Amino acid sequence: MTASRYRADLAAIAAERFADGHIDRRSFLAALGALGVAPLLVSGPAKAAAQEVVVVNFGGDAVPAWGKAWGDPFTKDSGLKVTVLGAEPTPGAIKAMIDSGNVVWDCTDADGFYLPILSKQGLIQPYDYSKIDKAKVRPEFIFDYGCAAYMYSTVNAFSLEKTGGKTPNGFKDYLNFKDFPGKRAIYKWLVGSLEAVLLGSGVEPDKLYPLDVQKAFAIIKEHRDQFLLWGGGAESQQLFREGEVTMGPIWCTRASVLDRDSGGKITWTWDHGIVAPGVLPVLVKNPAGPAVFDFIASTQNPERQVELLKLLGNGPANPAASASLTPELQKIDCGYEPNYKRQIPIDSAWYAENYDTVQNDFLDLIAS
Repeated sequence: MTASRYRADLAAIAAERFADGHIDRRSFLAALGALGVAPLLVSGPAKAAAQEVVVVNFGGDAVPAWGKAWGDPFTKDSGLKVTVLGAEPTPGAIKAMIDSGNVVWDCTDADGFYLPILSKQGLIQPYDYSKIDKAKVRPEFIFDYGCAAYMYSTVNAFSLEKTGGKTPNGFKDYLNFKDFPGKRAIYKWLVGSLEAVLLGSGVEPDKLYPLDVQKAFAIIKEHRDQFLLWGGGAESQQLFREGEVTMGPIWCTRASVLDRDSGGKITWTWDHGIVAPGVLPVLVKNPAGPAVFDFIASTQNPERQVELLKLLGNGPANPAASASLTPELQKIDCGYEPNYKRQIPIDSAWYAENYDTVQNDFLDLIAS
């Protein structure tokens, strides 16, 4: 899952920030707790108590961050305990748990395009929008079985030293090797990769979806020697830091780290960024029952969404949260309106229908 790799990468950023002195020992130990040192945060089976909501993400620094930004405030409001677990809540794991008849999770972290896959298998519940406020989410990220709890984006990062000080026109210059010579970064796990190639070939943003896979594959094959793959965030940074690439799609969290560490010599543009939702699907027969929807509704609070942005770099799903940011936080928020309107919302329906097949074909193409 694309978002799971993104979220796991946030833990790696925490470790790197501790190593270079940007966060203190206490903050780093909180991240270690998420990996299993702190008993209340260990990954693995956990029975939900009668007055408990069990929330599962993909681990790392996201565990204590979700607890601080979302869990603790909800407990203070409601008296209900929130346990955040780091695990592997993939569709396969969710299906296995439900098939076993021993459901211990209430809601999990997921990509928006996995909602149709999970719902068709009868693994998740329709959202209770009498509790969860649709007005606090962008319309394009509201679905029958979930809505955006936060957002993330794949953006075009670039080296000003290699571009001669020029800023590319988003992904429209991704294939402009004449004015921007040098190799291009490309993401191994698909999201943002085909979009960059198609936009670079002249496809207009409003005509981007459904993705023309065969056209994108033909372009990649034609320029095969110009692409350098990355599969994880640290690897994407290394490509830029070592001067191996001129530009390419990476996560906005990594782009902001590069910008900070290079003093702006390596930076990014929001133009044509592929912005996507992270969602919280609710499992069928969840132990906490309807209370899980009260918890999810509480995460829509603007202050709590801003707190998650500060802790992890995830963009608030609630536009009201983005509207309240300081200039420093506005710069890194993919959901801040002036940034958001320069981007392209991912087509979750297309990815739900095509991701697995196209991903496999993409890996075959780049390996050939």
